[in-house]
Amino acid sequence: MKVLGFRGNPKAPRYAVLSYDGTTFTLENANGDNKLTVPAAIGDDADSERLKWIYAEIVRILEAHPGIAKVMIKSNEFTQSDTKPKRKSAYIDAAVLLAAAHKNVPVLALAYNQIAATKAKTKALAEARVGRTEKYWDDGMADAINVAWWGACHP
Repeated sequence: MKVLGFRGNPKAPRYAVLSYDGTTFTLENANGDNKLTVPAAIGDDADSERLKWIYAEIVRILEAHPGIAKVMIKSNEFTQSDTKPKRKSAYIDAAVLLAAAHKNVPVLALAYNQIAATKAKTKALAEARVGRTEKYWDDGMADAINVAWWGACHP
């Protein structure tokens, strides 16, 4: 099974392409592309342009990695004091939902408690479960790996 794990971020969303053969997990993009850097021409307040861009990027990723069975999104932990970056991240998650639907790939958005992780332990869990990326290793990348791992373990 192949799963796309995604973690939205207004500046640089992260994604993990994870394969699981029933015994071994393989992070297919451990040494390659895993960070979607928003083009400089798209300003911070250009939400519609940002969403159009992320939509196209997700379609590109799905086409570049044939056989993705599902998309898993690590969504934000929403509170009463949500911030503008959290809202922008939610918009990005929505674009991922639309791109997956366009390609007929099931998608599910989950929070930390649903993927047996916490913010404090996300990097250690991702490394223990699957491994880490060679570059751009951060909490967002670990979140993408952990949500992909959960999706692969729970078909």
